[in-house]
Amino acid sequence: MRVTVLGSGTAVPVIDRFPAGYLVQDGGRNVLVDLGPGTLRRLPQAGLDLGDVHAVLLTHYHTDHCADLAPLLFGLRNPAFAAVKRLRVVGAPGLRALHASLAEAWPWVGRLPFELVLDEIAPGDLEVEGLQVTAVDIEHTDASLGYRVRGGSGRVVAFSGDAVDCAGLIPLARAADVFICDSAFPSAAPGPGHMTPTEAGRAAQRAGAKKLVLTHFYPECDGHDLIAEARAVFAGEVVKAADLLEI
Repeated sequence: MRVTVLGSGTAVPVIDRFPAGYLVQDGGRNVLVDLGPGTLRRLPQAGLDLGDVHAVLLTHYHTDHCADLAPLLFGLRNPAFAAVKRLRVVGAPGLRALHASLAEAWPWVGRLPFELVLDEIAPGDLEVEGLQVTAVDIEHTDASLGYRVRGGSGRVVAFSGDAVDCAGLIPLARAADVFICDSAFPSAAPGPGHMTPTEAGRAAQRAGAKKLVLTHFYPECDGHDLIAEARAVFAGEVVKAADLLEI
């Protein structure tokens, strides 16, 4: 099981970080978790093209997490990807409304040459391309989900999406091999709607996660030792995400 960070930044443009996006690979299947603007450009750098994507999990519908959905659909209309017959997109209620808005702006969205499966889900268990996925209610927007993904080997990676320190983080990351967690602002200067490395570390410690990957950094994080902040409260391994980091 391999996870590649496609984007470790936010909606604020910086030189070296695209907004949120992750690639999960297991058993020959490729699943994206979030699709922030620009993250599709990372796919060739990760050795894939658009036709290799089998499914997408969206944590919520802020543009820095889903804006590349339309470019993905548009790109897959290219004859080079005629072999693609189906794409599944999973998210909280609101996914169909997002699709309808895209189709209103761009009518071609409703006339795709492949089957687009829009799967609005509630918290609970589901299977996505052979991966066992548990969606967990996370506090950020009215429709935010974290995803706990178990691969064929039994390894577990948990994605918080954007989050505040909330009860859902504990079942999400419980005993996870890797917990990829929002750490958007330094602990000395927390911001609304997001977590700090200290909060992420405490959640990982309470959950018994093995490795914590800090991610989703606003520019305010520059100059702060984010790893040290998390290590002060978490006994496991701490990693600072970077675009194209492979786990």
